[in-house]
Amino acid sequence: MQTKVRGTRLGGEAIDIDASELGALHVVQGSSAFEEAVNRGNVYLIAAQATVVTEAGLSATSPPLVIANRVGSGKVVKLWYAGCGSLISPTACAQTWLCLGGYSGTAVTETTPGVVRNAKTGQAGDPAGIACLIASTLPAAPVAIAQLGSQASAAITVSTNGFFCGRWFNGSVWVNPGYSLSIQQSTVSSLFCDFIFEVQDE
Repeated sequence: MQTKVRGTRLGGEAIDIDASELGALHVVQGSSAFEEAVNRGNVYLIAAQATVVTEAGLSATSPPLVIANRVGSGKVVKLWYAGCGSLISPTACAQTWLCLGGYSGTAVTETTPGVVRNAKTGQAGDPAGIACLIASTLPAAPVAIAQLGSQASAAITVSTNGFFCGRWFNGSVWVNPGYSLSIQQSTVSSLFCDFIFEVQDE
């Protein structure tokens, strides 16, 4: 059974909204899942333009791509997507992780910034209070919070598919001020990495 619920559009126009007898709205997908968030202008894209050599395991040094939310930024980073690929075989079979660095009053050493683009405007530049880095040193080794994929030790000349892994998080991973997010591997490798993320006020 459906009922009509009286609603109001932006601008004050009255409309009827379909709902179930329990009050659940009947929704039709009218645009891409993240179009509204992109339209607000707070969604950003970063992809490393060259590979970064990883350390073996969870490490504070040389993470291949980092989002650092600076202490006192007043912002929250909401991760949508994380991915990476490689054309070079690792020293052994490798597990790839998304990692969260715990809160630290010591800032991430921002060695080399990456090129960040706003998903709406295409303009380059880090969002206020946030650093996106292709070379950095973390205050301490992070903790793995999600598996991204596994890489075989075969070179691309042997494994014709190469190596790529990625995962959508749809905003379910939040990076608060003083925390950092990185991609790391269990053994030495060379990775191209990318993130899609949204930045909102706390």
